[in-house]
Amino acid sequence: MRRWLALALLLLTAAPPAAFAQGFTRGDPVPTTMPLGNRTGDPTVDMPPGQTLLSAFGERPVFSPNGRKIAFIGRSYGDAFEYDLATKRIRNLTSHAPHEGFLRVHYLADGSYLLLGPHLPGKTREETRFGRIEMFWMDAAASAPPVPLKMGLFEGVAVSRNDNRIAWTQMKLEGTRPVATVVRTGRVAVRDGSAVLEDIRDVTTTSDCFVEAQDFLPGDEGLLMPCYHFGSMPGGAATEVVSVDFASGKLTRYPTPPTLYGEVEGIFPDGRRTLVECAQDRSAGMDICVLDLNPAKPRYSRMTNIVEYGRWKYGNPVVSPDGRWIAAQVGPADVPDAGVGQGIVLMKLAPGF
Repeated sequence: MRRWLALALLLLTAAPPAAFAQGFTRGDPVPTTMPLGNRTGDPTVDMPPGQTLLSAFGERPVFSPNGRKIAFIGRSYGDAFEYDLATKRIRNLTSHAPHEGFLRVHYLADGSYLLLGPHLPGKTREETRFGRIEMFWMDAAASAPPVPLKMGLFEGVAVSRNDNRIAWTQMKLEGTRPVATVVRTGRVAVRDGSAVLEDIRDVTTTSDCFVEAQDFLPGDEGLLMPCYHFGSMPGGAATEVVSVDFASGKLTRYPTPPTLYGEVEGIFPDGRRTLVECAQDRSAGMDICVLDLNPAKPRYSRMTNIVEYGRWKYGNPVVSPDGRWIAAQVGPADVPDAGVGQGIVLMKLAPGF
């Protein structure tokens, strides 16, 4: 009897956590409609197999270059934090220095941090988000104050996996009216405990929609971006998935079903697929879909179904460097700004995903 009890205990302790016993699969093709459901319960408690809650607060997660840590923003215009996947400990990255709050945090390829936030906030939340966000660099130990890189941008930034190259976009204005976005690249040069932005280049300008830098394509040969058509769909905007080739400046479009809000997010390491925030009305709820990056056959598959609980959403999903995990934010759909989340989840992908 003792031998059997010992064997049972050994098997239990050797087994993976129940939450990760089954990974996420690719799912079914995206339906024409994605209606809200009325399932009872709390999706941050009643999580599907393959998912676990890492933090009960936070938004906009990113994986470290080695995939062992996840950095995220605690709340919009707050501090940046880091979750260690081995120790399960969370540390505050930015509380050691005064600041006006951050909206995003990224790892550069050398392990240091890139932070996005206002140097001087505007008079309104809208003025701050769309006119006052800048880039800051912080050392890998998170021990010194963030260094201003003296560059503003529209929404997010793309970070190379290979070196400290980054890409971003800026609004082009006629008076005070935005008329186009300019795609730019540069390199964060780190010297003597500080950093500057160098080798800045303009790649292309888009005027039919407003683009946001999301991810570099494999080999850093181009950039994957969402392209926003504001005010043209329930929830405030319609989106396209586009990419730009750095050598030619040519744009490639990956058609989105007309009833789908599809905002491109984290790309898979092989560059053949990407995650997409998907919804019928993004202000009511949002799930995670997968898109094949084939402009002739842009297949969308639905990976999650959090809207079966009603007005809930996943957001800002990213893929680990080894392609086996996804980190995303989760929370209610009724939030003051796009990108606001109330927790960080980790999803295991099934073999052959």
